[in-house]
Amino acid sequence: MSESDPSNGPEPCSFALTAQEAEIVASRSGLRAALSGRLSLAHVAPLVGFALFIAFVAILAATGLLGRRLGEAALIIGALAFMASRMAAHWRLRGARRSSLATVAVLREVGEATARLDASGLHVESAAGSRHLAFADCDEAENASGIIYLWPRKGDPAFIPARAFPSEQAARDFLAFARAGVARAVKRRE
Repeated sequence: MSESDPSNGPEPCSFALTAQEAEIVASRSGLRAALSGRLSLAHVAPLVGFALFIAFVAILAATGLLGRRLGEAALIIGALAFMASRMAAHWRLRGARRSSLATVAVLREVGEATARLDASGLHVESAAGSRHLAFADCDEAENASGIIYLWPRKGDPAFIPARAFPSEQAARDFLAFARAGVARAVKRRE
């Protein structure tokens, strides 16, 4: 960071994504996109419903209100429905990851990018153009798996590999500056 004016932010850094980093970014952003679409509810609700269904059929069969063969058939149908819902949730997760991987592949093809952080947000410039992600549009900044993410409320995240910084301390300073900017923006929204 500049000694004279801390509002200028950390020094700009340049990077090009590796194939492994692209996979990590695609997986993480795809999972977050899927979970923001309430996939977690669609993923957990069938399990709860199936457990309640088993308990209900077991009570009916134990009291004699439901015959043994009919109870077994109901359990088989319930298990099939549960497995079908789990497969659908699994395919939605895979689809979200594939979509993110396609987006990241486009960014990888661009090559070298330069990221600059200032008081307003993150600016990323590359051969394909530039992108400004304002802190006011973000919910979170984090470092996960060696990649620093800036998560907007809507849309794709901005990310910078931690290896792009000259030192671990520079990456921590960058993340701290981004978190402080997001916190200020969240406070203004409230």
